[in-house]
Amino acid sequence: MSAWGMGTTNANQDAVTLLLAGPPARLTAWSQAFQMDSRFRVVTLATDPQDLQAKLSYNPEAILLDAVIFSGPEPLIQFLTRVQGAAYVVLPPGVPDEVVRPIRELTSVKGVYVGDVSLPDLTARLLADIQALRLQAPAAVGRPAWAQSQTAIGGLRVITVWSRQGGSGKSTLAVALALDAAQRGYKTLLVGLSAPDISLPTYLNLKTTPNLSLWLSRPTFADGIQPAVQSVGNLDVLVGLQDSLREKDLLLRPEEQASVNNLAIAATYGGYAVIVFDAPVSGCYPAAISASNTLVLVSTPTVDGAVLAAEAYRVVFQKLAGQHRVGASNVFIVLNRSRNGLLGMNEWHEAARTFAQSVGVQGFPPVAAVIPEVPEVALAANAGRSVLTAGEAFARPVHKLGDMLFGQGAGSADGFKSAEGSVLKLGPIRIRKG
Repeated sequence: MSAWGMGTTNANQDAVTLLLAGPPARLTAWSQAFQMDSRFRVVTLATDPQDLQAKLSYNPEAILLDAVIFSGPEPLIQFLTRVQGAAYVVLPPGVPDEVVRPIRELTSVKGVYVGDVSLPDLTARLLADIQALRLQAPAAVGRPAWAQSQTAIGGLRVITVWSRQGGSGKSTLAVALALDAAQRGYKTLLVGLSAPDISLPTYLNLKTTPNLSLWLSRPTFADGIQPAVQSVGNLDVLVGLQDSLREKDLLLRPEEQASVNNLAIAATYGGYAVIVFDAPVSGCYPAAISASNTLVLVSTPTVDGAVLAAEAYRVVFQKLAGQHRVGASNVFIVLNRSRNGLLGMNEWHEAARTFAQSVGVQGFPPVAAVIPEVPEVALAANAGRSVLTAGEAFARPVHKLGDMLFGQGAGSADGFKSAEGSVLKLGPIRIRKG
């Protein structure tokens, strides 16, 4: 006899923050289910009791826990007494009633399941429970940290930066957003998905190896992500493949072990709060979108840029419908390389909206940011310096876009604290070809 005594309103603002804990096989299934449901936001995953205890600092509203990661009832009960949110516990098959009863009676425990749990039934119950808890605590008592303040991300933010238009500057914007998130204090991973990936090594002065090929051969966090990461200050970077013939290796179904989707899941094991995918114009961009909960669509302020952006939006919400968890309100349109003589924001949006309607797409999103073309950014990038040090004309809209994505931080539009505590002035970026 063992120690156990036996032989997944506004989906983006009000999504339930959820911590998943259990063995890797269970987490993969649970994560894929909940991440496809915009009513939930998976903040992190844990595979052992020590990791789970540490990740309580994420302040999830709910925890779904496969108890087999604990050695028995006593350490499980000790853990559950420290949980502030709602806990839902799946116990091993055959656990006797005398073991189930004290677990069910704990204040934090809202549901106990023996053997397995029906996720459709659980999601309905979980949503009802959390809504009731929110109504009981209108002043944010018992709410997670992200709901109490505008200074924190509302859970894990997985962002695909994409464009159907070559030369739009998507890679530079992906770098800038990742740097912005890291400088706000969020543990951030930037991943290049182009093959060959020229942009990230060039813009961030990184080596071309190690790179994403390590993940493809060893698809775990410990063996395939951690040893391949290169750091730029507080930002971690996973450089993309260098062999263009290997791009097909990224065209894997989400359930396959080395897929981009599982890369995002594995990265959460390392505690990343922000994951940014620099997606190619063609090729594996559907895999990146499938793995994300946020999409940044980049365009130049031209008529052809508007048409291509509207077509990209149609691809996401018609052709790829049901294959991702990006809600319409989690799409952010960015106009890059703006200058006199090109379309203004309203003119561009009207052109994009008109084309979208002509192909049966309603509700094309507004422009979230307009970024000017400023020559100094090229100098910064070519010198291997952070593009955020070039000046303010670009940094101001980038930082405001960061506010939309990550929440209002301690910094202002004029600058914010760096890791060393000094104020870093942000600067204009000339968008280079992504």
